[in-house]
Amino acid sequence: MFILTTFNALLMILLLSYVFYRLLKTKKAVTLVSFTIQLSALTIVILSLVNDVKISNSVEIFYIAFGIAIPLCFIIQDYRLAIKGHRTIERHQEYITVENKIMPQAENSLPESSSVSTPETYQRVMDVLENEDSVDDIIAELNSLKDDLFFGIKKKLIQAVNGYSQGNYDFAYEIYKGMLDITQTPGNLFFNYGNVCFKKGMFREAVSCYRKVLELNEQFEKKYLVYVNIGITYFNMGKTELALENFFKSLELNPECTNAKEGIGRIYTITGRQADAVMYYEDLLKNDDSNYELSLSLGKLLVELGNTEEAKVRFETCIKNNPRQKEAYIFLGKLYMSIAQYSEAIKVFKTYITINDVDYVGHYNLAECYFQNKEYKNAITEYKQTISRNQQNYESYFKLGLIYDETDEAEKAIDCYRAVIQIKPDFIDAYNNLGIVFAKCQRHVESLAAYTAGIKVNPDNFRLYFNMGVVLFELERYEDSADAFARAVELNPKDKDVYYYLGASLTELKQYDEAIKAYGKALDDRMEESELYYNIAAVYALMKKQDIALDNLKKAISKDSDIKEEISRNSVFDYMRSNSDFIELVS
Repeated sequence: MFILTTFNALLMILLLSYVFYRLLKTKKAVTLVSFTIQLSALTIVILSLVNDVKISNSVEIFYIAFGIAIPLCFIIQDYRLAIKGHRTIERHQEYITVENKIMPQAENSLPESSSVSTPETYQRVMDVLENEDSVDDIIAELNSLKDDLFFGIKKKLIQAVNGYSQGNYDFAYEIYKGMLDITQTPGNLFFNYGNVCFKKGMFREAVSCYRKVLELNEQFEKKYLVYVNIGITYFNMGKTELALENFFKSLELNPECTNAKEGIGRIYTITGRQADAVMYYEDLLKNDDSNYELSLSLGKLLVELGNTEEAKVRFETCIKNNPRQKEAYIFLGKLYMSIAQYSEAIKVFKTYITINDVDYVGHYNLAECYFQNKEYKNAITEYKQTISRNQQNYESYFKLGLIYDETDEAEKAIDCYRAVIQIKPDFIDAYNNLGIVFAKCQRHVESLAAYTAGIKVNPDNFRLYFNMGVVLFELERYEDSADAFARAVELNPKDKDVYYYLGASLTELKQYDEAIKAYGKALDDRMEESELYYNIAAVYALMKKQDIALDNLKKAISKDSDIKEEISRNSVFDYMRSNSDFIELVS
């Protein structure tokens, strides 16, 4: 009895292993249920062996049924399916499985239910090349096969090519994968399969396929295409050195391969070798001056190299070849703006607007030109045109706020800055400018509220603390202003203006020693400013240190003799007026 139970236990372990494998493979609920019950039955058998317990007949029936019989049924069923599948392949009828929902229909057609896959998880900077003769080349490689298999493959191959051309890469992928499960000899088949993998974003698989082409067919007539596609794939993977290596291999086989030259130019561009990139782009454009993308890329490179005249020619060529594309207008207009030729830039953007009036970008750039040219009336018109086409364009509201502030239309400026904050709550400059406009209008409470709101968004903004400190100083809240200026110093200790205001706040708080230190730091870059020496002298006068005060007054007067009048009026120096040196100094 012990031997029989042990045998059953070993058999159940084997069957349990198979069902576990089947569960991983199929992931079906019925398999999971069977696996769970089998595990329970096996546990009962092992416990009976370990404890030498005799189990009842009903329990034996349970573990034999669920631990042995049912798993055996799974094995028999899987065996029958495998035999059936093998016989199906031998008959060469529908031998390529492309999911149940993608069954082949008429030749050269795609199934209605197949979905078009468009990868969205990556961006192709360059696209792989296709072998236009791929069908004929693959057929030639398979012409030794039996006739029925040959015609079946041809039918599937045409469907795959049509699926690829229509962007149904999933459909084409499954067909090519099925073909390669049958035969792995045609290099052209691997080439097409690599292209499909590339389109699906499977870059590593694509490279493996292209490498396989080179392994299988050393005499591949278009080997340069393989190297180009390997280079393009590596380029999209960010492996520029490997991409460059393969582009050069392609040029060795075909010195006129334009795609390889473009790839080299692109790599040189992103790796900082602009001059070398220009050489390749110019070589390409000798034979194809109408290539919009290449002309645009060359123009941008020439701008970076400071060759503005050649860049203008390239951008103008782009506009001539494709007048409805906005990029060339934008780059040409901005080029004129960069050299302060705003009138020329205005002409460019006006031309673009006549072609495409609905594009807010054209109106925005035209407004920028008017703004830089101080033609505020026209700028306001174009910024409003921009907003009417894109109500979320916070830059236009911000620039309108600057113009209204410049033209003393405070309420309009306030409305614009508030609109910016509503659209883009983290735009700190809007809080800063809003606080400044409120302060100009003597609306100090609202000014402080604007700065406080900005600080909540960005607690580390130096300018907000600085401007808040100025407002607090004007309100004679010297302790608060000193705190604000001290925080500004922490955030930007290199700014000397803040030390001047910090010194003034500390002076009002009668913290003379700290005030002197603050003014001293402000003096580092302000040796020409008489007012600073004057303020330091006033601090020392308050501290009753006449000699040091007199020394700083002498420095202040040496920088600006007109400051004598201010010294004469300041009551801080009253107790020094009987001092002969002071009298001589201010007389």
